[in-house]
Amino acid sequence: MIPILQEIAEKSRWNLVCFNGKLHLSGRILSPIEAQAAGIASKTIMLKMYKAMKELPEEESEEEKNNRLLQQMEKLNPDDILDFGKMQDRVICQVVDKASQDGESFEKIHLVANEGQQNPSRNILWVGMLSQDDKNSIFDAAMVSMKEATESVDKF
Repeated sequence: MIPILQEIAEKSRWNLVCFNGKLHLSGRILSPIEAQAAGIASKTIMLKMYKAMKELPEEESEEEKNNRLLQQMEKLNPDDILDFGKMQDRVICQVVDKASQDGESFEKIHLVANEGQQNPSRNILWVGMLSQDDKNSIFDAAMVSMKEATESVDKF
């Protein structure tokens, strides 16, 4: 196999620990077109939230960061937040495909948008069961990894 293909393929996956360390989730990054669609669907809100989080100075205390973030978020309207949440859930359902309790032996998992579709005996879990922190981590991994993978390929 061409070595560069292996390097590129490895950048297409991520693993995260969720549910306070009780479950490992694995997924893929978004393809450029999927990331672009996610951006088009909620570009404004994503940029506002991302900038608000990135603008927090490192030297600030956790309380000061939280206060500054809340001030930034007050500029958003409720529909912005709901739209972002729906888009984020849709992306998470798209990219998460494996789960593990030990982080080594993974099984297929399917996340669904509606609680009524949940079926634990068939490894089907409602995305609403994830904490917002876990959702943010998964979404970030899918988006940031895509950006990193694209930048890495550009450097070849």
